[in-house]
Amino acid sequence: MGKIQAVCYHHGSLVWASAHHLFHPNLARRKLGKWEQQSFEKPSFALLARGHRSLLLPPLCSETQLRHRSSFCFDPTPPLKSGKNTISTMADDLETSSSDEDGFQGVEESLPDNAFQESTDTEETSGSETPEELKTPPEVVMTARAYQLEMLQESLRRNIIVAMDTGSGKTQVAILRIQKELERSDKLIWFLAPTVQLTAQQFDVIEKQIPGVISKFISGADNVQAWKYKTGVWDAVLNNVRIVVSTYQILFDAAVSHAFVPLESIGLLVIDEAHNCVRMNSVARLMRESYAKLKAQGKPVPHILGLTASPAMSSLTDIETLEQTLDAICRTPSRHREELRAHVNRPIMKEFIYGNLPEPQSTCSSVSNMTKLIHALRGMDFRTDPHVLRLRAGNTEHGREALDKVLLSRDTQSQRQMKALYARAREMQNNLGPWATEYYINRVITEFLKPGSASAFLVTGHWDEEKAYLATTLRGIKADAPPSVPDSLSRKVQGLVEILASHKENPIGIVFVTERATASVLSHILSVHPSLKSRYSVEFMVGTSKLPGSKSGFLDLTQKEDLQSLEKFRKGKINLLVATSVLEEGIDVPACNLVICFDKPSNLKSFIQRRGRARMTKSELWILFENEQDQSLGVWKALEQEMKRKYEDDMRQIRDLEESDDGSEAENYPKLVDKKTGAQISIHDAKQHLEHFCSTLSTRKFVSWAPIYTIHDPEGNPIDPRKPGLRKATVTLPISLSPSLRRAESLWAWPSEAYAYRDAAFQAYKKLYEAGLVNQHMLPLRETPALSEVETREGLTKVELQYNPWPEVAKAWESSTKLYSRRVKISSDDGTHWAQLDLSLPVPVPLVRDHALHSERRSSWLIETGKDPEREYAKDDRDHGHTLLKMAFGHRFTVDDKQYPIRFFSPEQEITTDHIASQTFDSESLVNSTQSFLIRDTESADHPFFYMDWLPTKPPINLVKKASKDFQELPEDAPYIVAQAFPKKAGQFRRTPDALVQPLPSGKPYPRVILARQVKVDKVPTVFAHVGLMIPALTAVVGDYLIARDLLEGSLQTTGITDLNLVVTAITASGARRSTDYERIEFLGDSMLKFCTTINCSAQYLHYPEGFLSASKDKIVSNNRLCKAAKDFGLGRYIINNSYTTDKWRPVFVEDYLERANDPSSADKEPKFRVMATKTLADVVEALIGTSHISGGITKALSCISLFLPEAKWKSIDHCRQILYDEAPDNETLPVTMHRLEELIGYTFTKKSLLIEAMTHPSYNVQETRASLDRLEFLGDAILDHLVVEALFALTDPLTGLPLENSRLHLLRTALVNADILGFLVMEWAVEEERTDAEVVMPESMGNNPYARRTSSSSTTPPPEINLTSVKTRFPLWSFMRYSSPDMGEQIVATSARHAALREEVLDGLWKAGRYPWAALTRLQAHKFYSDVFESLVGAVWVDSGSLEECKGLLERIGIVGVLERLIREGVWCFHPKEELGLLAAGKKVEYRVEEMVVGEDGDGERGYECEVVFSETGEVVARVRGGRTKEETRVRGAEAAVGVLRARREKAMEEKRRVLLEGLGRDVEVDA
Repeated sequence: MGKIQAVCYHHGSLVWASAHHLFHPNLARRKLGKWEQQSFEKPSFALLARGHRSLLLPPLCSETQLRHRSSFCFDPTPPLKSGKNTISTMADDLETSSSDEDGFQGVEESLPDNAFQESTDTEETSGSETPEELKTPPEVVMTARAYQLEMLQESLRRNIIVAMDTGSGKTQVAILRIQKELERSDKLIWFLAPTVQLTAQQFDVIEKQIPGVISKFISGADNVQAWKYKTGVWDAVLNNVRIVVSTYQILFDAAVSHAFVPLESIGLLVIDEAHNCVRMNSVARLMRESYAKLKAQGKPVPHILGLTASPAMSSLTDIETLEQTLDAICRTPSRHREELRAHVNRPIMKEFIYGNLPEPQSTCSSVSNMTKLIHALRGMDFRTDPHVLRLRAGNTEHGREALDKVLLSRDTQSQRQMKALYARAREMQNNLGPWATEYYINRVITEFLKPGSASAFLVTGHWDEEKAYLATTLRGIKADAPPSVPDSLSRKVQGLVEILASHKENPIGIVFVTERATASVLSHILSVHPSLKSRYSVEFMVGTSKLPGSKSGFLDLTQKEDLQSLEKFRKGKINLLVATSVLEEGIDVPACNLVICFDKPSNLKSFIQRRGRARMTKSELWILFENEQDQSLGVWKALEQEMKRKYEDDMRQIRDLEESDDGSEAENYPKLVDKKTGAQISIHDAKQHLEHFCSTLSTRKFVSWAPIYTIHDPEGNPIDPRKPGLRKATVTLPISLSPSLRRAESLWAWPSEAYAYRDAAFQAYKKLYEAGLVNQHMLPLRETPALSEVETREGLTKVELQYNPWPEVAKAWESSTKLYSRRVKISSDDGTHWAQLDLSLPVPVPLVRDHALHSERRSSWLIETGKDPEREYAKDDRDHGHTLLKMAFGHRFTVDDKQYPIRFFSPEQEITTDHIASQTFDSESLVNSTQSFLIRDTESADHPFFYMDWLPTKPPINLVKKASKDFQELPEDAPYIVAQAFPKKAGQFRRTPDALVQPLPSGKPYPRVILARQVKVDKVPTVFAHVGLMIPALTAVVGDYLIARDLLEGSLQTTGITDLNLVVTAITASGARRSTDYERIEFLGDSMLKFCTTINCSAQYLHYPEGFLSASKDKIVSNNRLCKAAKDFGLGRYIINNSYTTDKWRPVFVEDYLERANDPSSADKEPKFRVMATKTLADVVEALIGTSHISGGITKALSCISLFLPEAKWKSIDHCRQILYDEAPDNETLPVTMHRLEELIGYTFTKKSLLIEAMTHPSYNVQETRASLDRLEFLGDAILDHLVVEALFALTDPLTGLPLENSRLHLLRTALVNADILGFLVMEWAVEEERTDAEVVMPESMGNNPYARRTSSSSTTPPPEINLTSVKTRFPLWSFMRYSSPDMGEQIVATSARHAALREEVLDGLWKAGRYPWAALTRLQAHKFYSDVFESLVGAVWVDSGSLEECKGLLERIGIVGVLERLIREGVWCFHPKEELGLLAAGKKVEYRVEEMVVGEDGDGERGYECEVVFSETGEVVARVRGGRTKEETRVRGAEAAVGVLRARREKAMEEKRRVLLEGLGRDVEVDA
C-alpha cells in the first residue's frame, strides 16, 4: 500500500495534508457533498504517484474563504511474479522514479540499489569476497538541496510547518534554520521530538553539523523530574547552552508546569513529528497555555518550525487545527518540486491474502506450556500473595479496608503480572501460532528466573518479595523449549515467510508489528527459519517504554541492545529488522527495498510513515490481509484506480503544456557571439554549457556544483506547473563564484519551464563570458590553453654553451698594463701548515668567499680571501704559478713554462723550480725541522712522498702495504726510507664520504719503502706543493665568480642584487660538485615565487573561483614556464652544471687561449650547444628570486620575478593586499556563534566579513551567503608556506652552527605544512566554555526512580540530592566552520573519535619522541577541510591586517612554531616511513600490495586492509601488516614495519663485517650487545 497525501493550497500557499477520510467512502462523500452545498466549485481530487508531477486542481473554496487545492499522492504497484495465487498486485505498473538517492540528509542514510552488491573497484585489492548482505554502503556526497533552501527562506520569513515526505531531508531544513538562528540571536534554541530514541538521534545529528556551540540532550535518564527539588538547577544546566534537545513533555514541565524556563528565553522552537501536536499533547498545551498568552500580551515568543511527513492524522481539517495550534502555516516546496520528487522514490505496493494458507498443526508435547501456564494461574495461592500478607501485617483501619478490597477483587501486582503473561501468550498464539506461544512462554520464564535479571523493574519498594513470589509460581510451570526449527506457525507468519523467500533483490527490509513481544518472537522465528536464514540476518527493535517504571517490561522480552541492532542495520551487518511503531517516525534508518506491514497500520499517519521507509528504487511495500472481504482492501483498490486515472490525466496536461511551446519564439532570442572568433552560444545550448562550466569549478568533496533553477511567474511568485501562463526562471550558481555572478534571471517570460530554464542559463553564461571566465571560444577559461593543465615539459633541452671567462682574461693579459691582486691565505684544518699568496689577474679580482677544500685523505684546507681591499699595480713578471704546478703535478705530466691565467706569488717565500728535489736526504734534519718538506724518489720522476721513518735494512715484503715491482731485487742491507704517498687529489670542494676513504685495518706497518740513496728533498715547504694541487679548484672558483659577475653586471643589473656570492650560489647546480649550490636558495625562491604569484592572482582576478586561481598560478610558476623564461633570458650560458673533477686535468695557459682565438677553425671544432635538464633551468630562476629576496626583501624579489616573467602584470604586495581589503564588505556583522573565535585566535578583525568568509565551507550554500573559504584558503596556503620556509631558511643546526641542509629543509617543511599535522593542530587549538551537569541521587526509600510518588506516609523522606558539576567543553577551531553537508558531519564525528584515540601518541611524537609521528597522523585521516580552515584564517588575517607578523602570531598560537623549534633543537627524525624505506632499499624497487580484509572477530567487523611490502625484482616479502582502515594508512604502517626489518638487517651486516675484519687481524672479537 502506498502513501496517500494531499497537497493543498491554504491561504494561497502550497501545503501537504493527509486524506484519512479517503479510507472511508461514506466519509469522503459527506465531505465532498458538504463542499458542494456551500457553493464551492465542483469538488474533485487527484491521486498522485510520488516521484511524478503533482496535480493542482481547481479550488474547492471561494476566493473569500480558505482556499484548498488538493492533490493526493498514491503509488502504483507492479505485480510480483509468484506461483501462489494468494499474491496479487494493487495497481498496474507505472513509470517509476529513476533516482535512488536519499534526501533525508543528516537523518536518513541513503543506500543505492547496489549497496549490498559486490564492489567493482579492484584497485590494489584482491582476496576473498565479502558476503553481499554485509557490504558497506558506498559514500553518498550530499549538501543542502534547492527545495531545502526554499523551506529555509520560508522559515526565516514566518512560522511554518515543513511538510515533506520521509526521506526528503526535513531534518536538514531544521539544521539550516538552527544555524541561521544561532548567527542572528543569542537566545536558546529548543528541538523537540516525541520519543527518546528520536531525540537522541536528532541530538546526534545536531552535534555533528553544529559543533561550534554547546548543545544539551535532556531526557528522563537525567532524572529531570527531580530537578524541581533544588532551586536554580535549570538555570545552571542551561548556562552557556545554545541548543536543547528533549521530548515534548520535558519542555512542557520546565516551561509551563514549573516555570523554570521562560518561554521568552527561547528564540526558536523546532518541533519534529509536528502532526502529534494536537488535543492534549504536551506541545499543544504549551502553545495554548503559554505561547498564546505571551503573544496576546505583546511579549516575545519563539519562532516556530514544525517538521512532518503527514500534517493530517485523519482528515483535512486536521491541517487547520495543527496550524492554529502551532501558530504556523503548513508549507511544502513549490519552486523546486521537481528536485524534491527526484529524491523521493515510490514503493511498489502489494497485498498478500494469507487466509487460505494451511492451518498450523501443533507438534508440542501432550501438555503444552500454554496449558501449564493456565494451571499455574489458577493454582496461585492468593493467601500467600506478598501484598495480602503486608496488608494483614499492617493491622490498621486503612490496611483492613484495603485488604477487603483486594480479597474481593483479587487484584494484586503478582496477579496482574500472571494474567498479563497469559493474555500475551494467547495473543501470540492467535497471531504467530502454537510454536511461537511455546517459545514465548519458555523465553519469558527463563529470562525472569535468570540470576541478576533486571528485566522486570517495578515501581514498588517491595520488589524482592514480589519477585520471589512470582519466581516460585513461574518455576512451577516447568516450561519446555519448543523444537529448534519452527514447525507450527500461523497462516499470517507463513505468508510473511513466503513474501521474504520470494523477494528477488538483495533484501534490505523492515517488518512492522504492533506488539513489542511480537517483534522479539517473530525476529527469532525469521532468523532460524530454514527457508530464510541463509539470506536474512534478522534482529528486532522496539525502543523503550515511556516511563522508566514500566510494570511489564519482562513480558515484552525487550533488550538493551536496541540501538546496537539499529546500528547494525545502518551499517549493513543485518538486513532485516522487525520493529514496532518506534521506527515509523523519524528514526534514522537506511532506505529499504522491502517494507512489510505484518500488522496493518492503525491510521493514515502510521501508513504514511511506514511507506516512507521503502525509498529505494523498485522497492516493495507489502500489507497482509486475512481475506479479500477485508473492508480496507476494497478501499485501497478503488483509490488505486482513481490515482492511475488522475495521474494519466495530469501527465497528459503537463505534456500538452510543454508541447504547446514549440520554441518558435526562441529563434528570435539574441545569441552570444564572440566578435573575434565567431564562436556563439544560443538559448538552445546554454544550459548544458552552464552545467559543464560549474563542473569545472572545483573537485572538493561534500559540495554540489550543480546550478539550482527556480521557476516563478514574471513577478517572482510561485507558479502552478500545470497552469497555463507565462513563467520565468532564476538560476543560482555555486557559492565559490563571485556574488555578482551567482544569480541570473531569464530575460523573457515563457509558456514552458524548459525554455525559462534555458533563458536563465543563457543569461548566467553571458555574465560569465563578460567577466572573463568564459573565453573567446565559449569554453570555461580553465579548460583553455590560458588556464589548462600545465603542458608536459621535456626532461632535457638544448641551451648555450657555458660562458667561459678565461679567453677574455687571456686577452687582457696580452693588452693590459696593470694588474689586480687579492691576498689569499691557505691553511690546513689543524693550523700547522699555512701560506700566503697574492692572486693576480689583469681584470678586477672578485672577492671570493672563504672556501674549504678537501683531499682524499680526509685532510682539509681553508682558503681565506680576507677583508683586505683589492690592490691595483703596474704589470710585472712576479709569478710562482709555474713552480707550484710543477711541485704538485710535475711527476705526472710535463708542466710547460707558460703563463697561467692566474698569477700566484708568495711574498714571503722564494720559490723556483730549482728548489724541487734539490737537497740530499738527511733524516735528522727532516725530523728536527720546524717545517715539513716533501721527499722525492729520483728513480720515479721525482714522485713526491711524505717522510715517515728510517730503516737500516730492507723490511720483509709482507710488512709493506705497497711494494715496488722490483722490490725483491733491491739490496737487503742498504738503508730504506718509510714514506707515505703525496695525495693525487687535494682540491675537492666536497669531502669524500668516510666510507670511501677509511683505511681497512691492516697488519702491514709500512705504506711504502724507498731505497734511501734514491731520495732527494725539496727546499720549498710542503704547503706550497699543496697549494699547487689546489690550483685547479682555485681556478674553478675564480671562474665561477667571473661568470656570476658578468651576469650580475649585465642582465641582472636592474634587480638590485649586490651580493656576488649569492649569485654564484644561485647559478651553481648540485651536479657541478662545488662547495655550494642553488638548492637551499631555490627552496626559498620557490616559496617566494608562489607567494607573490598567489597574491597577485588573487588581486587581479577578483571574479575567479579558487579552481581558476589555482590554474592561473600553476601556469605561471610551472617548471615549464620558468624553463622557457630562463631560455628567453639567455640564462643557460651562465648556469654552472658541469661536474668539477681533477681527473685528467691539465692546465690551459694564456698562450693556449690566445692561439685558439687566432685560429678560425678552432670554433668549428667546439660544440654549438649543451644539453641541460629543464628543471635545472627552472630551479636557477627560482634561486635568483630567492637571491633577490635575501638581498632586498619582497620588493627586490618582485623585481626579479617581473624580469623573468614580464607578461604578468605584477603589482606590489601592499597594492594587491589593499585591493583585496577594499573588496571585502565592511558592513557584515559577526554571527553570534563566532564571537569566541576572535578570542581563540588572538586577533580582532576590522572587517568581520573576512572572518565569516574564512569560516564558511563551500557546502554552506545558503542564500545570502556572500563567499566561502576557497579563495582565502588559496591565499593562506601560500602565506603559510612562505612563513614556514622563511623561518626554516634562517635557522642553523644547533650542533654545527651551519645553515640547515637543503634535504633537511624539505623534510621539515613537509613535516610542518601538510594536511595531517595542520588538521591535528586545528583539532587541538580550542577555546573552552563551561557547562553544568546535574546528577540526581535518589533517597534509598525512593529507589532509583524519580517518578515514584512521595505519599503522605513518606513525608519525612528527604528530597533527592542534586549535585551540580561544572564541565569544560572544548570548541576547536574547526567547530566554528559553517557547513551544511551531513556527510561532513559524519566525517567529523569519525575523525574526532580517531583524534581522541590517537591524541596522546601524536602529541608524544610532536613534543617528546625522537621520530616524527607520521604513521599516527596518517591513521588520523584528517580530511582536507581541517587544514583548509586554518589556511583560510591565515589568509583572512593577512588581508585584514596587512601584516605577516600577525600571521606569524597565528602560527605560534596554534603550535607550528613550537613544533618547528623542537624538531630542530632535538634533531627529530623527520623522514616519512616510505621515503626512509626507499633509502634503505638501496635502489631496489619497493611494491606495496594492499588487499581488503574484515577487521574484527569472526568476520563480524568493519572493512580494513592488509599490506605486503615486497621487493619487486625478487618477490621477497619484507614486511606484512594488517588492520589498516585506509589503503594509505596501511601502506605507511607497512613501510614502518619494513624500515624496522631493513634497519635490523643492516646493523647485523655491519656487525658481521666488523667481526670478519677483526678475525682477519687475529684479534679477539668483542661485539657490543
